[in-house]
Amino acid sequence: MKKVLYIGWLGFQNIGDELLWNVFAASARQYAPDVRIIPSTPKVNWKDTAPYDAVVLGGGSLLLPGYMAVLRQAHEAGKQIWIWGSGIDWIGQAETDALRAGARPALDRHFSANDAELFRTVLASAAFAGIRGPLSEAVLDALGARSPNVRVIGDPGLLLSPAMPAEQPRTEKTIGINWGTTYNRLFGQNETLVEDALARAAKTWIDAGYRIYLYIVWPNDRPACERLYKKINCPERVTFDRTLYNEQQLIERLRPLTATVNFKLHANLLSLAARVPAVMLGYRLKVFDFAASLSLEQYVISTASPQLDTELVKTVARAEKQRSRIIEQYEAARRHYTPLLLEPFRHGLFL
Repeated sequence: MKKVLYIGWLGFQNIGDELLWNVFAASARQYAPDVRIIPSTPKVNWKDTAPYDAVVLGGGSLLLPGYMAVLRQAHEAGKQIWIWGSGIDWIGQAETDALRAGARPALDRHFSANDAELFRTVLASAAFAGIRGPLSEAVLDALGARSPNVRVIGDPGLLLSPAMPAEQPRTEKTIGINWGTTYNRLFGQNETLVEDALARAAKTWIDAGYRIYLYIVWPNDRPACERLYKKINCPERVTFDRTLYNEQQLIERLRPLTATVNFKLHANLLSLAARVPAVMLGYRLKVFDFAASLSLEQYVISTASPQLDTELVKTVARAEKQRSRIIEQYEAARRHYTPLLLEPFRHGLFL
């Protein structure tokens, strides 16, 4: 039986990374039931690729030199390597803005010449090189590392089955807010200012008759969400759901909502999978990359925006009006990317 190593940020109860592994494992069970897939949980030494026949760099923002070095090592040892929906993330705000504008910024403060060569070599060697979004592709272009086999295949979470439309009419409008922490590693470098803006926006929605539903996608997010709950200071109109759900459970809880505002990238995907429009807090490049892959860039607001609360209120209002169009756009993206995400399985690349 062939053994395949799946590399992801697993074992830390982050719903986004876990759901990416879950959809990979489900696809592998369907198309390659005789292949043994080993996920890179904390107990697995994923830097040692010797026991495996193939190595997959899975979904998430894993296009980083450290992971690429492991893939190079595996390839040099004769292993097949895949890149399956991974993306770029740790790019500065100015460079991100330039990439969004179609420019080719200098990236030397983020990647060395050796890093660029490593990316170029590994991507060209991959049996399958599918990346998350167009901004990840633009970074590889700027580095001179986008080989002809590299394609945008979307976020693997798009393989999640979408929810059916909510059966009950929405008698009371509710805005969902996903909040948490990235330890100030966000555009604007100040989570407190973002948190305060969210509280002001939530109070505006409450004054307009909405309820608020606060939720998390990572255990470490609870303290930040607790602070936000206290800042809003309206327990009769705000629900703070402290439970950490899996992806299907959370989709079901999001289904009745009017719209959501989300900090973490995959909270946006889960909202859209629940057929609820998502307004995305653009805290790093990966959120803009994901939105661009869906052609939903107008629903991203940078966490560095000086008028964040005002922009949130306006954008949520627009999203509520454009609900059907947003969900149709999401479904169109799913139809486009699903065959690309499933291509390596259907073609038996690691059989």
